[in-house]
Amino acid sequence: MKHKNGIFVISLDAELAWGNFDKGFTDAKLQDLHNTRDCITHLLNLLDKYQLFATFAFVGHLMLSKCDIQHGVKHPDLIRPNFSWYQKDWFLEDPATDITTDPLWYGADILNAIRKAKPCHEIASHSFSHIIFGDKGCSNACAESDIAECVKVAEEYGIHLTSFVFPRNSEGHKDILQKYGFSAYRGNGNEWYKFIQNIKLRQVCHYIDEFLGISPNTSIPYKDEYGLYNTVGNMLYWSRDGMRKLIPISSRIRKTKKGIDRSIKKGEVFHLWFHPLNLATDTDGLLNGLDQIFSYARMKIDSGLLENCTIKQVCEKYSK
Repeated sequence: MKHKNGIFVISLDAELAWGNFDKGFTDAKLQDLHNTRDCITHLLNLLDKYQLFATFAFVGHLMLSKCDIQHGVKHPDLIRPNFSWYQKDWFLEDPATDITTDPLWYGADILNAIRKAKPCHEIASHSFSHIIFGDKGCSNACAESDIAECVKVAEEYGIHLTSFVFPRNSEGHKDILQKYGFSAYRGNGNEWYKFIQNIKLRQVCHYIDEFLGISPNTSIPYKDEYGLYNTVGNMLYWSRDGMRKLIPISSRIRKTKKGIDRSIKKGEVFHLWFHPLNLATDTDGLLNGLDQIFSYARMKIDSGLLENCTIKQVCEKYSK
């Protein structure tokens, strides 16, 4: 189903240390993580400036202000994954302290700031502890204990979770999402180069795509076999670390504007996503890029050509 207008969705993966602990931390990464709170503050100000809605997908553990060890075990009620590539206890790095002592592992302050911000943003789930749902090491029992904990912690804030973002976009256990009241998720991207089988060639094409600012695809949310709406993530707003430094910010801006224009032309959804952590790799440059993107989106909205929705809102539109 096409709409008369394009639809612009913004989703953010809020994870802090939970998104990277299994890969280890460099000094540069730790510094970026410590700067992420400021990036979120600036991002909220930009969203307020242009009156744009966003979906913030939270790792559930970040909703805590503290946790502790019970009978010698961290989070003993949670069933651990059994990943071949990470054979330690999944909660080994969890400091089991509080937000003052270890602010990279707790984020109740961030959650409260987002909930107080205007306009009213959506709080979604990004799992409780960033387990990889699509990996065979994540059993049904593991996925269910994780999701149940997310729902429980959110309810303590009076938040009813309906949208889900899979950690590392690794989809799995959607039947459990449906069981716990979720109605939508951000699905894997539909970038043209993702269908290239050769990994090295796919990576080269990815960089070329970003450098040239080729128009991203748009999409139409659809109901999957579990009755959940899949709203595809169409474009990642890249960080500026490593090789990504070689991609001009102007390319990111140009690419995103093309995505917005395409959504208007086709009457479809353009879904932009990123991690707030990404912004810490070049805070001034990347925020300036978002300022230009959001300004462009607001101009199209004010012209009656574009709508801006959260994941929940866009799926409600397509359910009518």
